[in-house]
Amino acid sequence: MQGNGPGIGSAGDADRRTASRERRGQTTLDFAIGMSIFLLALTFVLAFVPGMLEPFSGGAQTETPAVNRVADDLTQGTLSDASTPYVLDGECTAELFTTGVPAACQYDGTTLADRVGIRDYAPVNVTIRGDLDDSGEDSVLCWDASASPPTLVEKSGGCGTVLSGGSKPSGGGGKTVSAQRVALLDGEDVTVEVVMW
Repeated sequence: MQGNGPGIGSAGDADRRTASRERRGQTTLDFAIGMSIFLLALTFVLAFVPGMLEPFSGGAQTETPAVNRVADDLTQGTLSDASTPYVLDGECTAELFTTGVPAACQYDGTTLADRVGIRDYAPVNVTIRGDLDDSGEDSVLCWDASASPPTLVEKSGGCGTVLSGGSKPSGGGGKTVSAQRVALLDGEDVTVEVVMW
């Protein structure tokens, strides 16, 4: 016995199937919007993740901790007494840039890289600058040992030991990393600059 409803294969089944297709969850427009969002997210990841990881890759940035360590060591211990950091000893500072090593100084080695503890790790340059004549412009300084007592002067022709040493960065546009520390040398404010590349 059949009920009052439409039978199998009747027009009522076809209406229900057509109605269910019209109410389905995904349309062509939904798919296009979803894929667009996915592709934008994928493009963002491919474009920006390598830049986010770059600070952890090799390059000049790997010298940042080393250059800061060298600058700190020079101003807080190697060229000064640990009890008076940032007050540099004149004789040890001058001899850092020559071949001699006074017994009272806290470094050894024959090259500047050896004396600051870098060895062959990376090229290093140390320069001490100051404005002794109040011109408003820092100049490379010299230690004039011929004066009595030895004194600090701005660099000029034949001024004594130039307080700058190490190799110079090449002019090829390579990346350098520098650290600067302000210290007291011979009663004058000076800037100790360490550059590595």
